[in-house]
Amino acid sequence: MFSLPDAQAFMAVDGIDAWLLHDYRGSNLLFWQVLGVQRAPTRRAMLIVPREGPPTLLIHTVDQFFFHDIDLPKRIYRGWEEMHAILRERLSDARRLAIEYSHEGSVPTVSFVDAGTVELLRDWGFEIVSSADLFQVSAAAWDDFAILSHKRACVVVAGIKDAAFDRVRTAIRAGRSVTEYELQQFIVSEFERLGLETEGQPVVQANGHSGIVSYEPKPEGSAPIGAGDWLLIDFWARTPGERNVYSDIAWGAFAGIEIPPKIQHVFDIVRRARDGALEAIETAWREGRTLQGWQVDDVARGIIASAGFRDNFHHRTGHSMGPGKRLHALGVNLDNLETHDTRAILPRTGFSIEPAIYLPEFGVRLEINVFLDPEAGPTVTTPIQEAIVRLV
Repeated sequence: MFSLPDAQAFMAVDGIDAWLLHDYRGSNLLFWQVLGVQRAPTRRAMLIVPREGPPTLLIHTVDQFFFHDIDLPKRIYRGWEEMHAILRERLSDARRLAIEYSHEGSVPTVSFVDAGTVELLRDWGFEIVSSADLFQVSAAAWDDFAILSHKRACVVVAGIKDAAFDRVRTAIRAGRSVTEYELQQFIVSEFERLGLETEGQPVVQANGHSGIVSYEPKPEGSAPIGAGDWLLIDFWARTPGERNVYSDIAWGAFAGIEIPPKIQHVFDIVRRARDGALEAIETAWREGRTLQGWQVDDVARGIIASAGFRDNFHHRTGHSMGPGKRLHALGVNLDNLETHDTRAILPRTGFSIEPAIYLPEFGVRLEINVFLDPEAGPTVTTPIQEAIVRLV
């Protein structure tokens, strides 16, 4: 939930005079998360958050109904010239203006304001800065309710993981196999039985399929999981509701007593990369340093690269987690591959750590969730896989 005091305190420290959240037909996800609703207006809408005093909504007369229940001062415009006049009036004391923008588009999850609007604001004499960390502090931080919901989800999701592995183990001991699709649907049925919600479908991948990041089993043609097979599962769930936070894990298992040396070797590298990323965050916390997302990605990626698998790690090290509509939240990602994420890793935010190596024969991904507790520091909230699970 959005905290105006936290936003204005950050603005005071960072020398930001105002925060302008600009939306057109749902284009700015941060605008709606700050408001705490999702509507479908048809004209431009803006939320002006000054360093001191109450925010103001600037909305078109046609769209008044979409905002009628939002308890904020409102200014109504009809034409673009009137909109400009009100905007300039409300920002008359501002010079340094935060908006949903990132330099050279380096962070897409905060790059929602179009170039023309940026040009207009600069032509009016404003210094434009990114609202990336301002948003994190005020709207991506976990409140006590979110923390509790996440911890509960972690316990239940870990139990489903164990049940899924037990299902495969029981079948193998009986001389049978379970298909990827059947195991996926078992996990889905557990979500339903336990009253959880998810987004998309659980990842269940055997052998070579686990080397394909985007592979999803289908009713027809999904691989059987039997003796001698490698299995990767990755799934996420939470108590329904946007104030709640998902638990998101990935684990690997082998259906045999003797684990093939190559699988063990790759597993150990990915485990070191995961633990190295976590250690970097823990060390920075102890030393009073603030890391940015790209720096943690470099640690994990460097460990994998030094082991000879640089080109087999195809995605970022971790994604933001928090309250909101989606599993992948809008805070900092641990990323210096897909993007150069310069956002700070701040207290009361959460994220996954999930390095991976993908090969034609198999893939390994190990995922944990971390909450940066303002008192205790980095706290792992999910079980940590230290050894390959044996499905025998």
